[in-house]
Amino acid sequence: MPSVSDVLRKAAVGAVAAHLTWEAVTLARARRTARTALKKAPPVDDAGNAVLHLLVPGLREQPYVQRTVEAFAAVRDRYPYAHIWFVTTARELGEGPTTRELLEKELAARDAARMAVIEDPRPVGNKASQLNWAVEHIEGQHIAGQRQRIAGPQEDGDPVWFGVFDFDSQPPPELAAWVAAEAAGEREPEVVQAVPLATGCLSGAPERSWPRAVVRVEALHQAVRSLGVERWKLDRAAEGRLMPQYLVGAGLFVRADVLREVGGFPYVDDVPLGYRLFLRRARFSTVPVLNRVDLPDTVSAHLASLKFIARGITTWPEVLRETRGVRAVDRWRLAGLGVADTAEITVLPWLAAALTPGVLLRGPVHERALFTAWWAFPLVQTAVMRRVLADEMNAEEWRVPAVGLVSAGLGRRFWRTFGAWRLGADAVRARLTGGQVAFGKADRAVTELQGPA
Repeated sequence: MPSVSDVLRKAAVGAVAAHLTWEAVTLARARRTARTALKKAPPVDDAGNAVLHLLVPGLREQPYVQRTVEAFAAVRDRYPYAHIWFVTTARELGEGPTTRELLEKELAARDAARMAVIEDPRPVGNKASQLNWAVEHIEGQHIAGQRQRIAGPQEDGDPVWFGVFDFDSQPPPELAAWVAAEAAGEREPEVVQAVPLATGCLSGAPERSWPRAVVRVEALHQAVRSLGVERWKLDRAAEGRLMPQYLVGAGLFVRADVLREVGGFPYVDDVPLGYRLFLRRARFSTVPVLNRVDLPDTVSAHLASLKFIARGITTWPEVLRETRGVRAVDRWRLAGLGVADTAEITVLPWLAAALTPGVLLRGPVHERALFTAWWAFPLVQTAVMRRVLADEMNAEEWRVPAVGLVSAGLGRRFWRTFGAWRLGADAVRARLTGGQVAFGKADRAVTELQGPA
């Protein structure tokens, strides 16, 4: 009879094998999805009449103001029922002009039809509370009378949608028209996600070699998730398949009535919202264009963002606790996804590292091959995605010595766990001191202000 330690060891080896298989399948999906996702989409034939309110929340976003307004003005110009709302907050502190002041100056210098700045007046809160305040403000002050103010074939039955974008988003001009066309499609989706793709920084590639290696590897590996997980699942959803979805708060559109049904934006506005909408059996879809976003341009900013990611992924237990009256099979599917993802961002890389010496020295041949492949796979993934994104990332600008790419690729297995462990440590500290876990905005290297002269 095998001992308990043998059983645990085999279970651990099995977990490593399962995760490696999942990574290989995801990479293959990303390559396949990229063939269509990275191509230029055809023109929109019939965009429909859906009213789209695009929310662009901002906190200390001065470097992005001019670029962001220009990008969303182009989106507005391509679809007559798109309204752009730049949502600032009274929480913003800083010297010099605020994000709101720069936005108001920028809008005053151009045609600002269907574009406005609104500010959450509360001195406390977070991105989710900022978004929920904006939804309440727009529904109370704007939607009630918009039918009389919008020229065109608007009727009372035309749907109203809310879209969310990060302030550094660079959506293609056709995005709103594509979303409206998808909303009017045969399946009548309730959620439309334009998948984000991050391949650059506002300030360009970092000057130092090591930060540049970290940022480049992160871009390549994030693209695997965007194309091989989020976009792949959404493509399947458009075909009628229902599966747990990762939503991303950059290019996310939710029909207004559905957003009210699920209680608005949760504390972390994207991943748990996807969990809740999946359990509600919402109809998901996507569009044939990508939303370009910027990468954090420092190592510290990357590590800070991991805490937000960990917070979103690990909300699945509380989502399950709050949800009643849904199918048991859907709850089990969400729990299975949550357990696997939580293991990946907490213990799995360290478990594999602890097992590696014994396996390579004394393990059977198949286990040696497994663990060799497990360590080599990040390098394979980096090499594959460099080819896939060759037209997206300038090779000269992002030139990194081979040793930098190798070390960053291997290191990513471990630094992805830092966010979860930091989140856990902060939660323990908050419990002992009676405080709350803080989620601060990650600072970027860019310091110059952009705005109208």
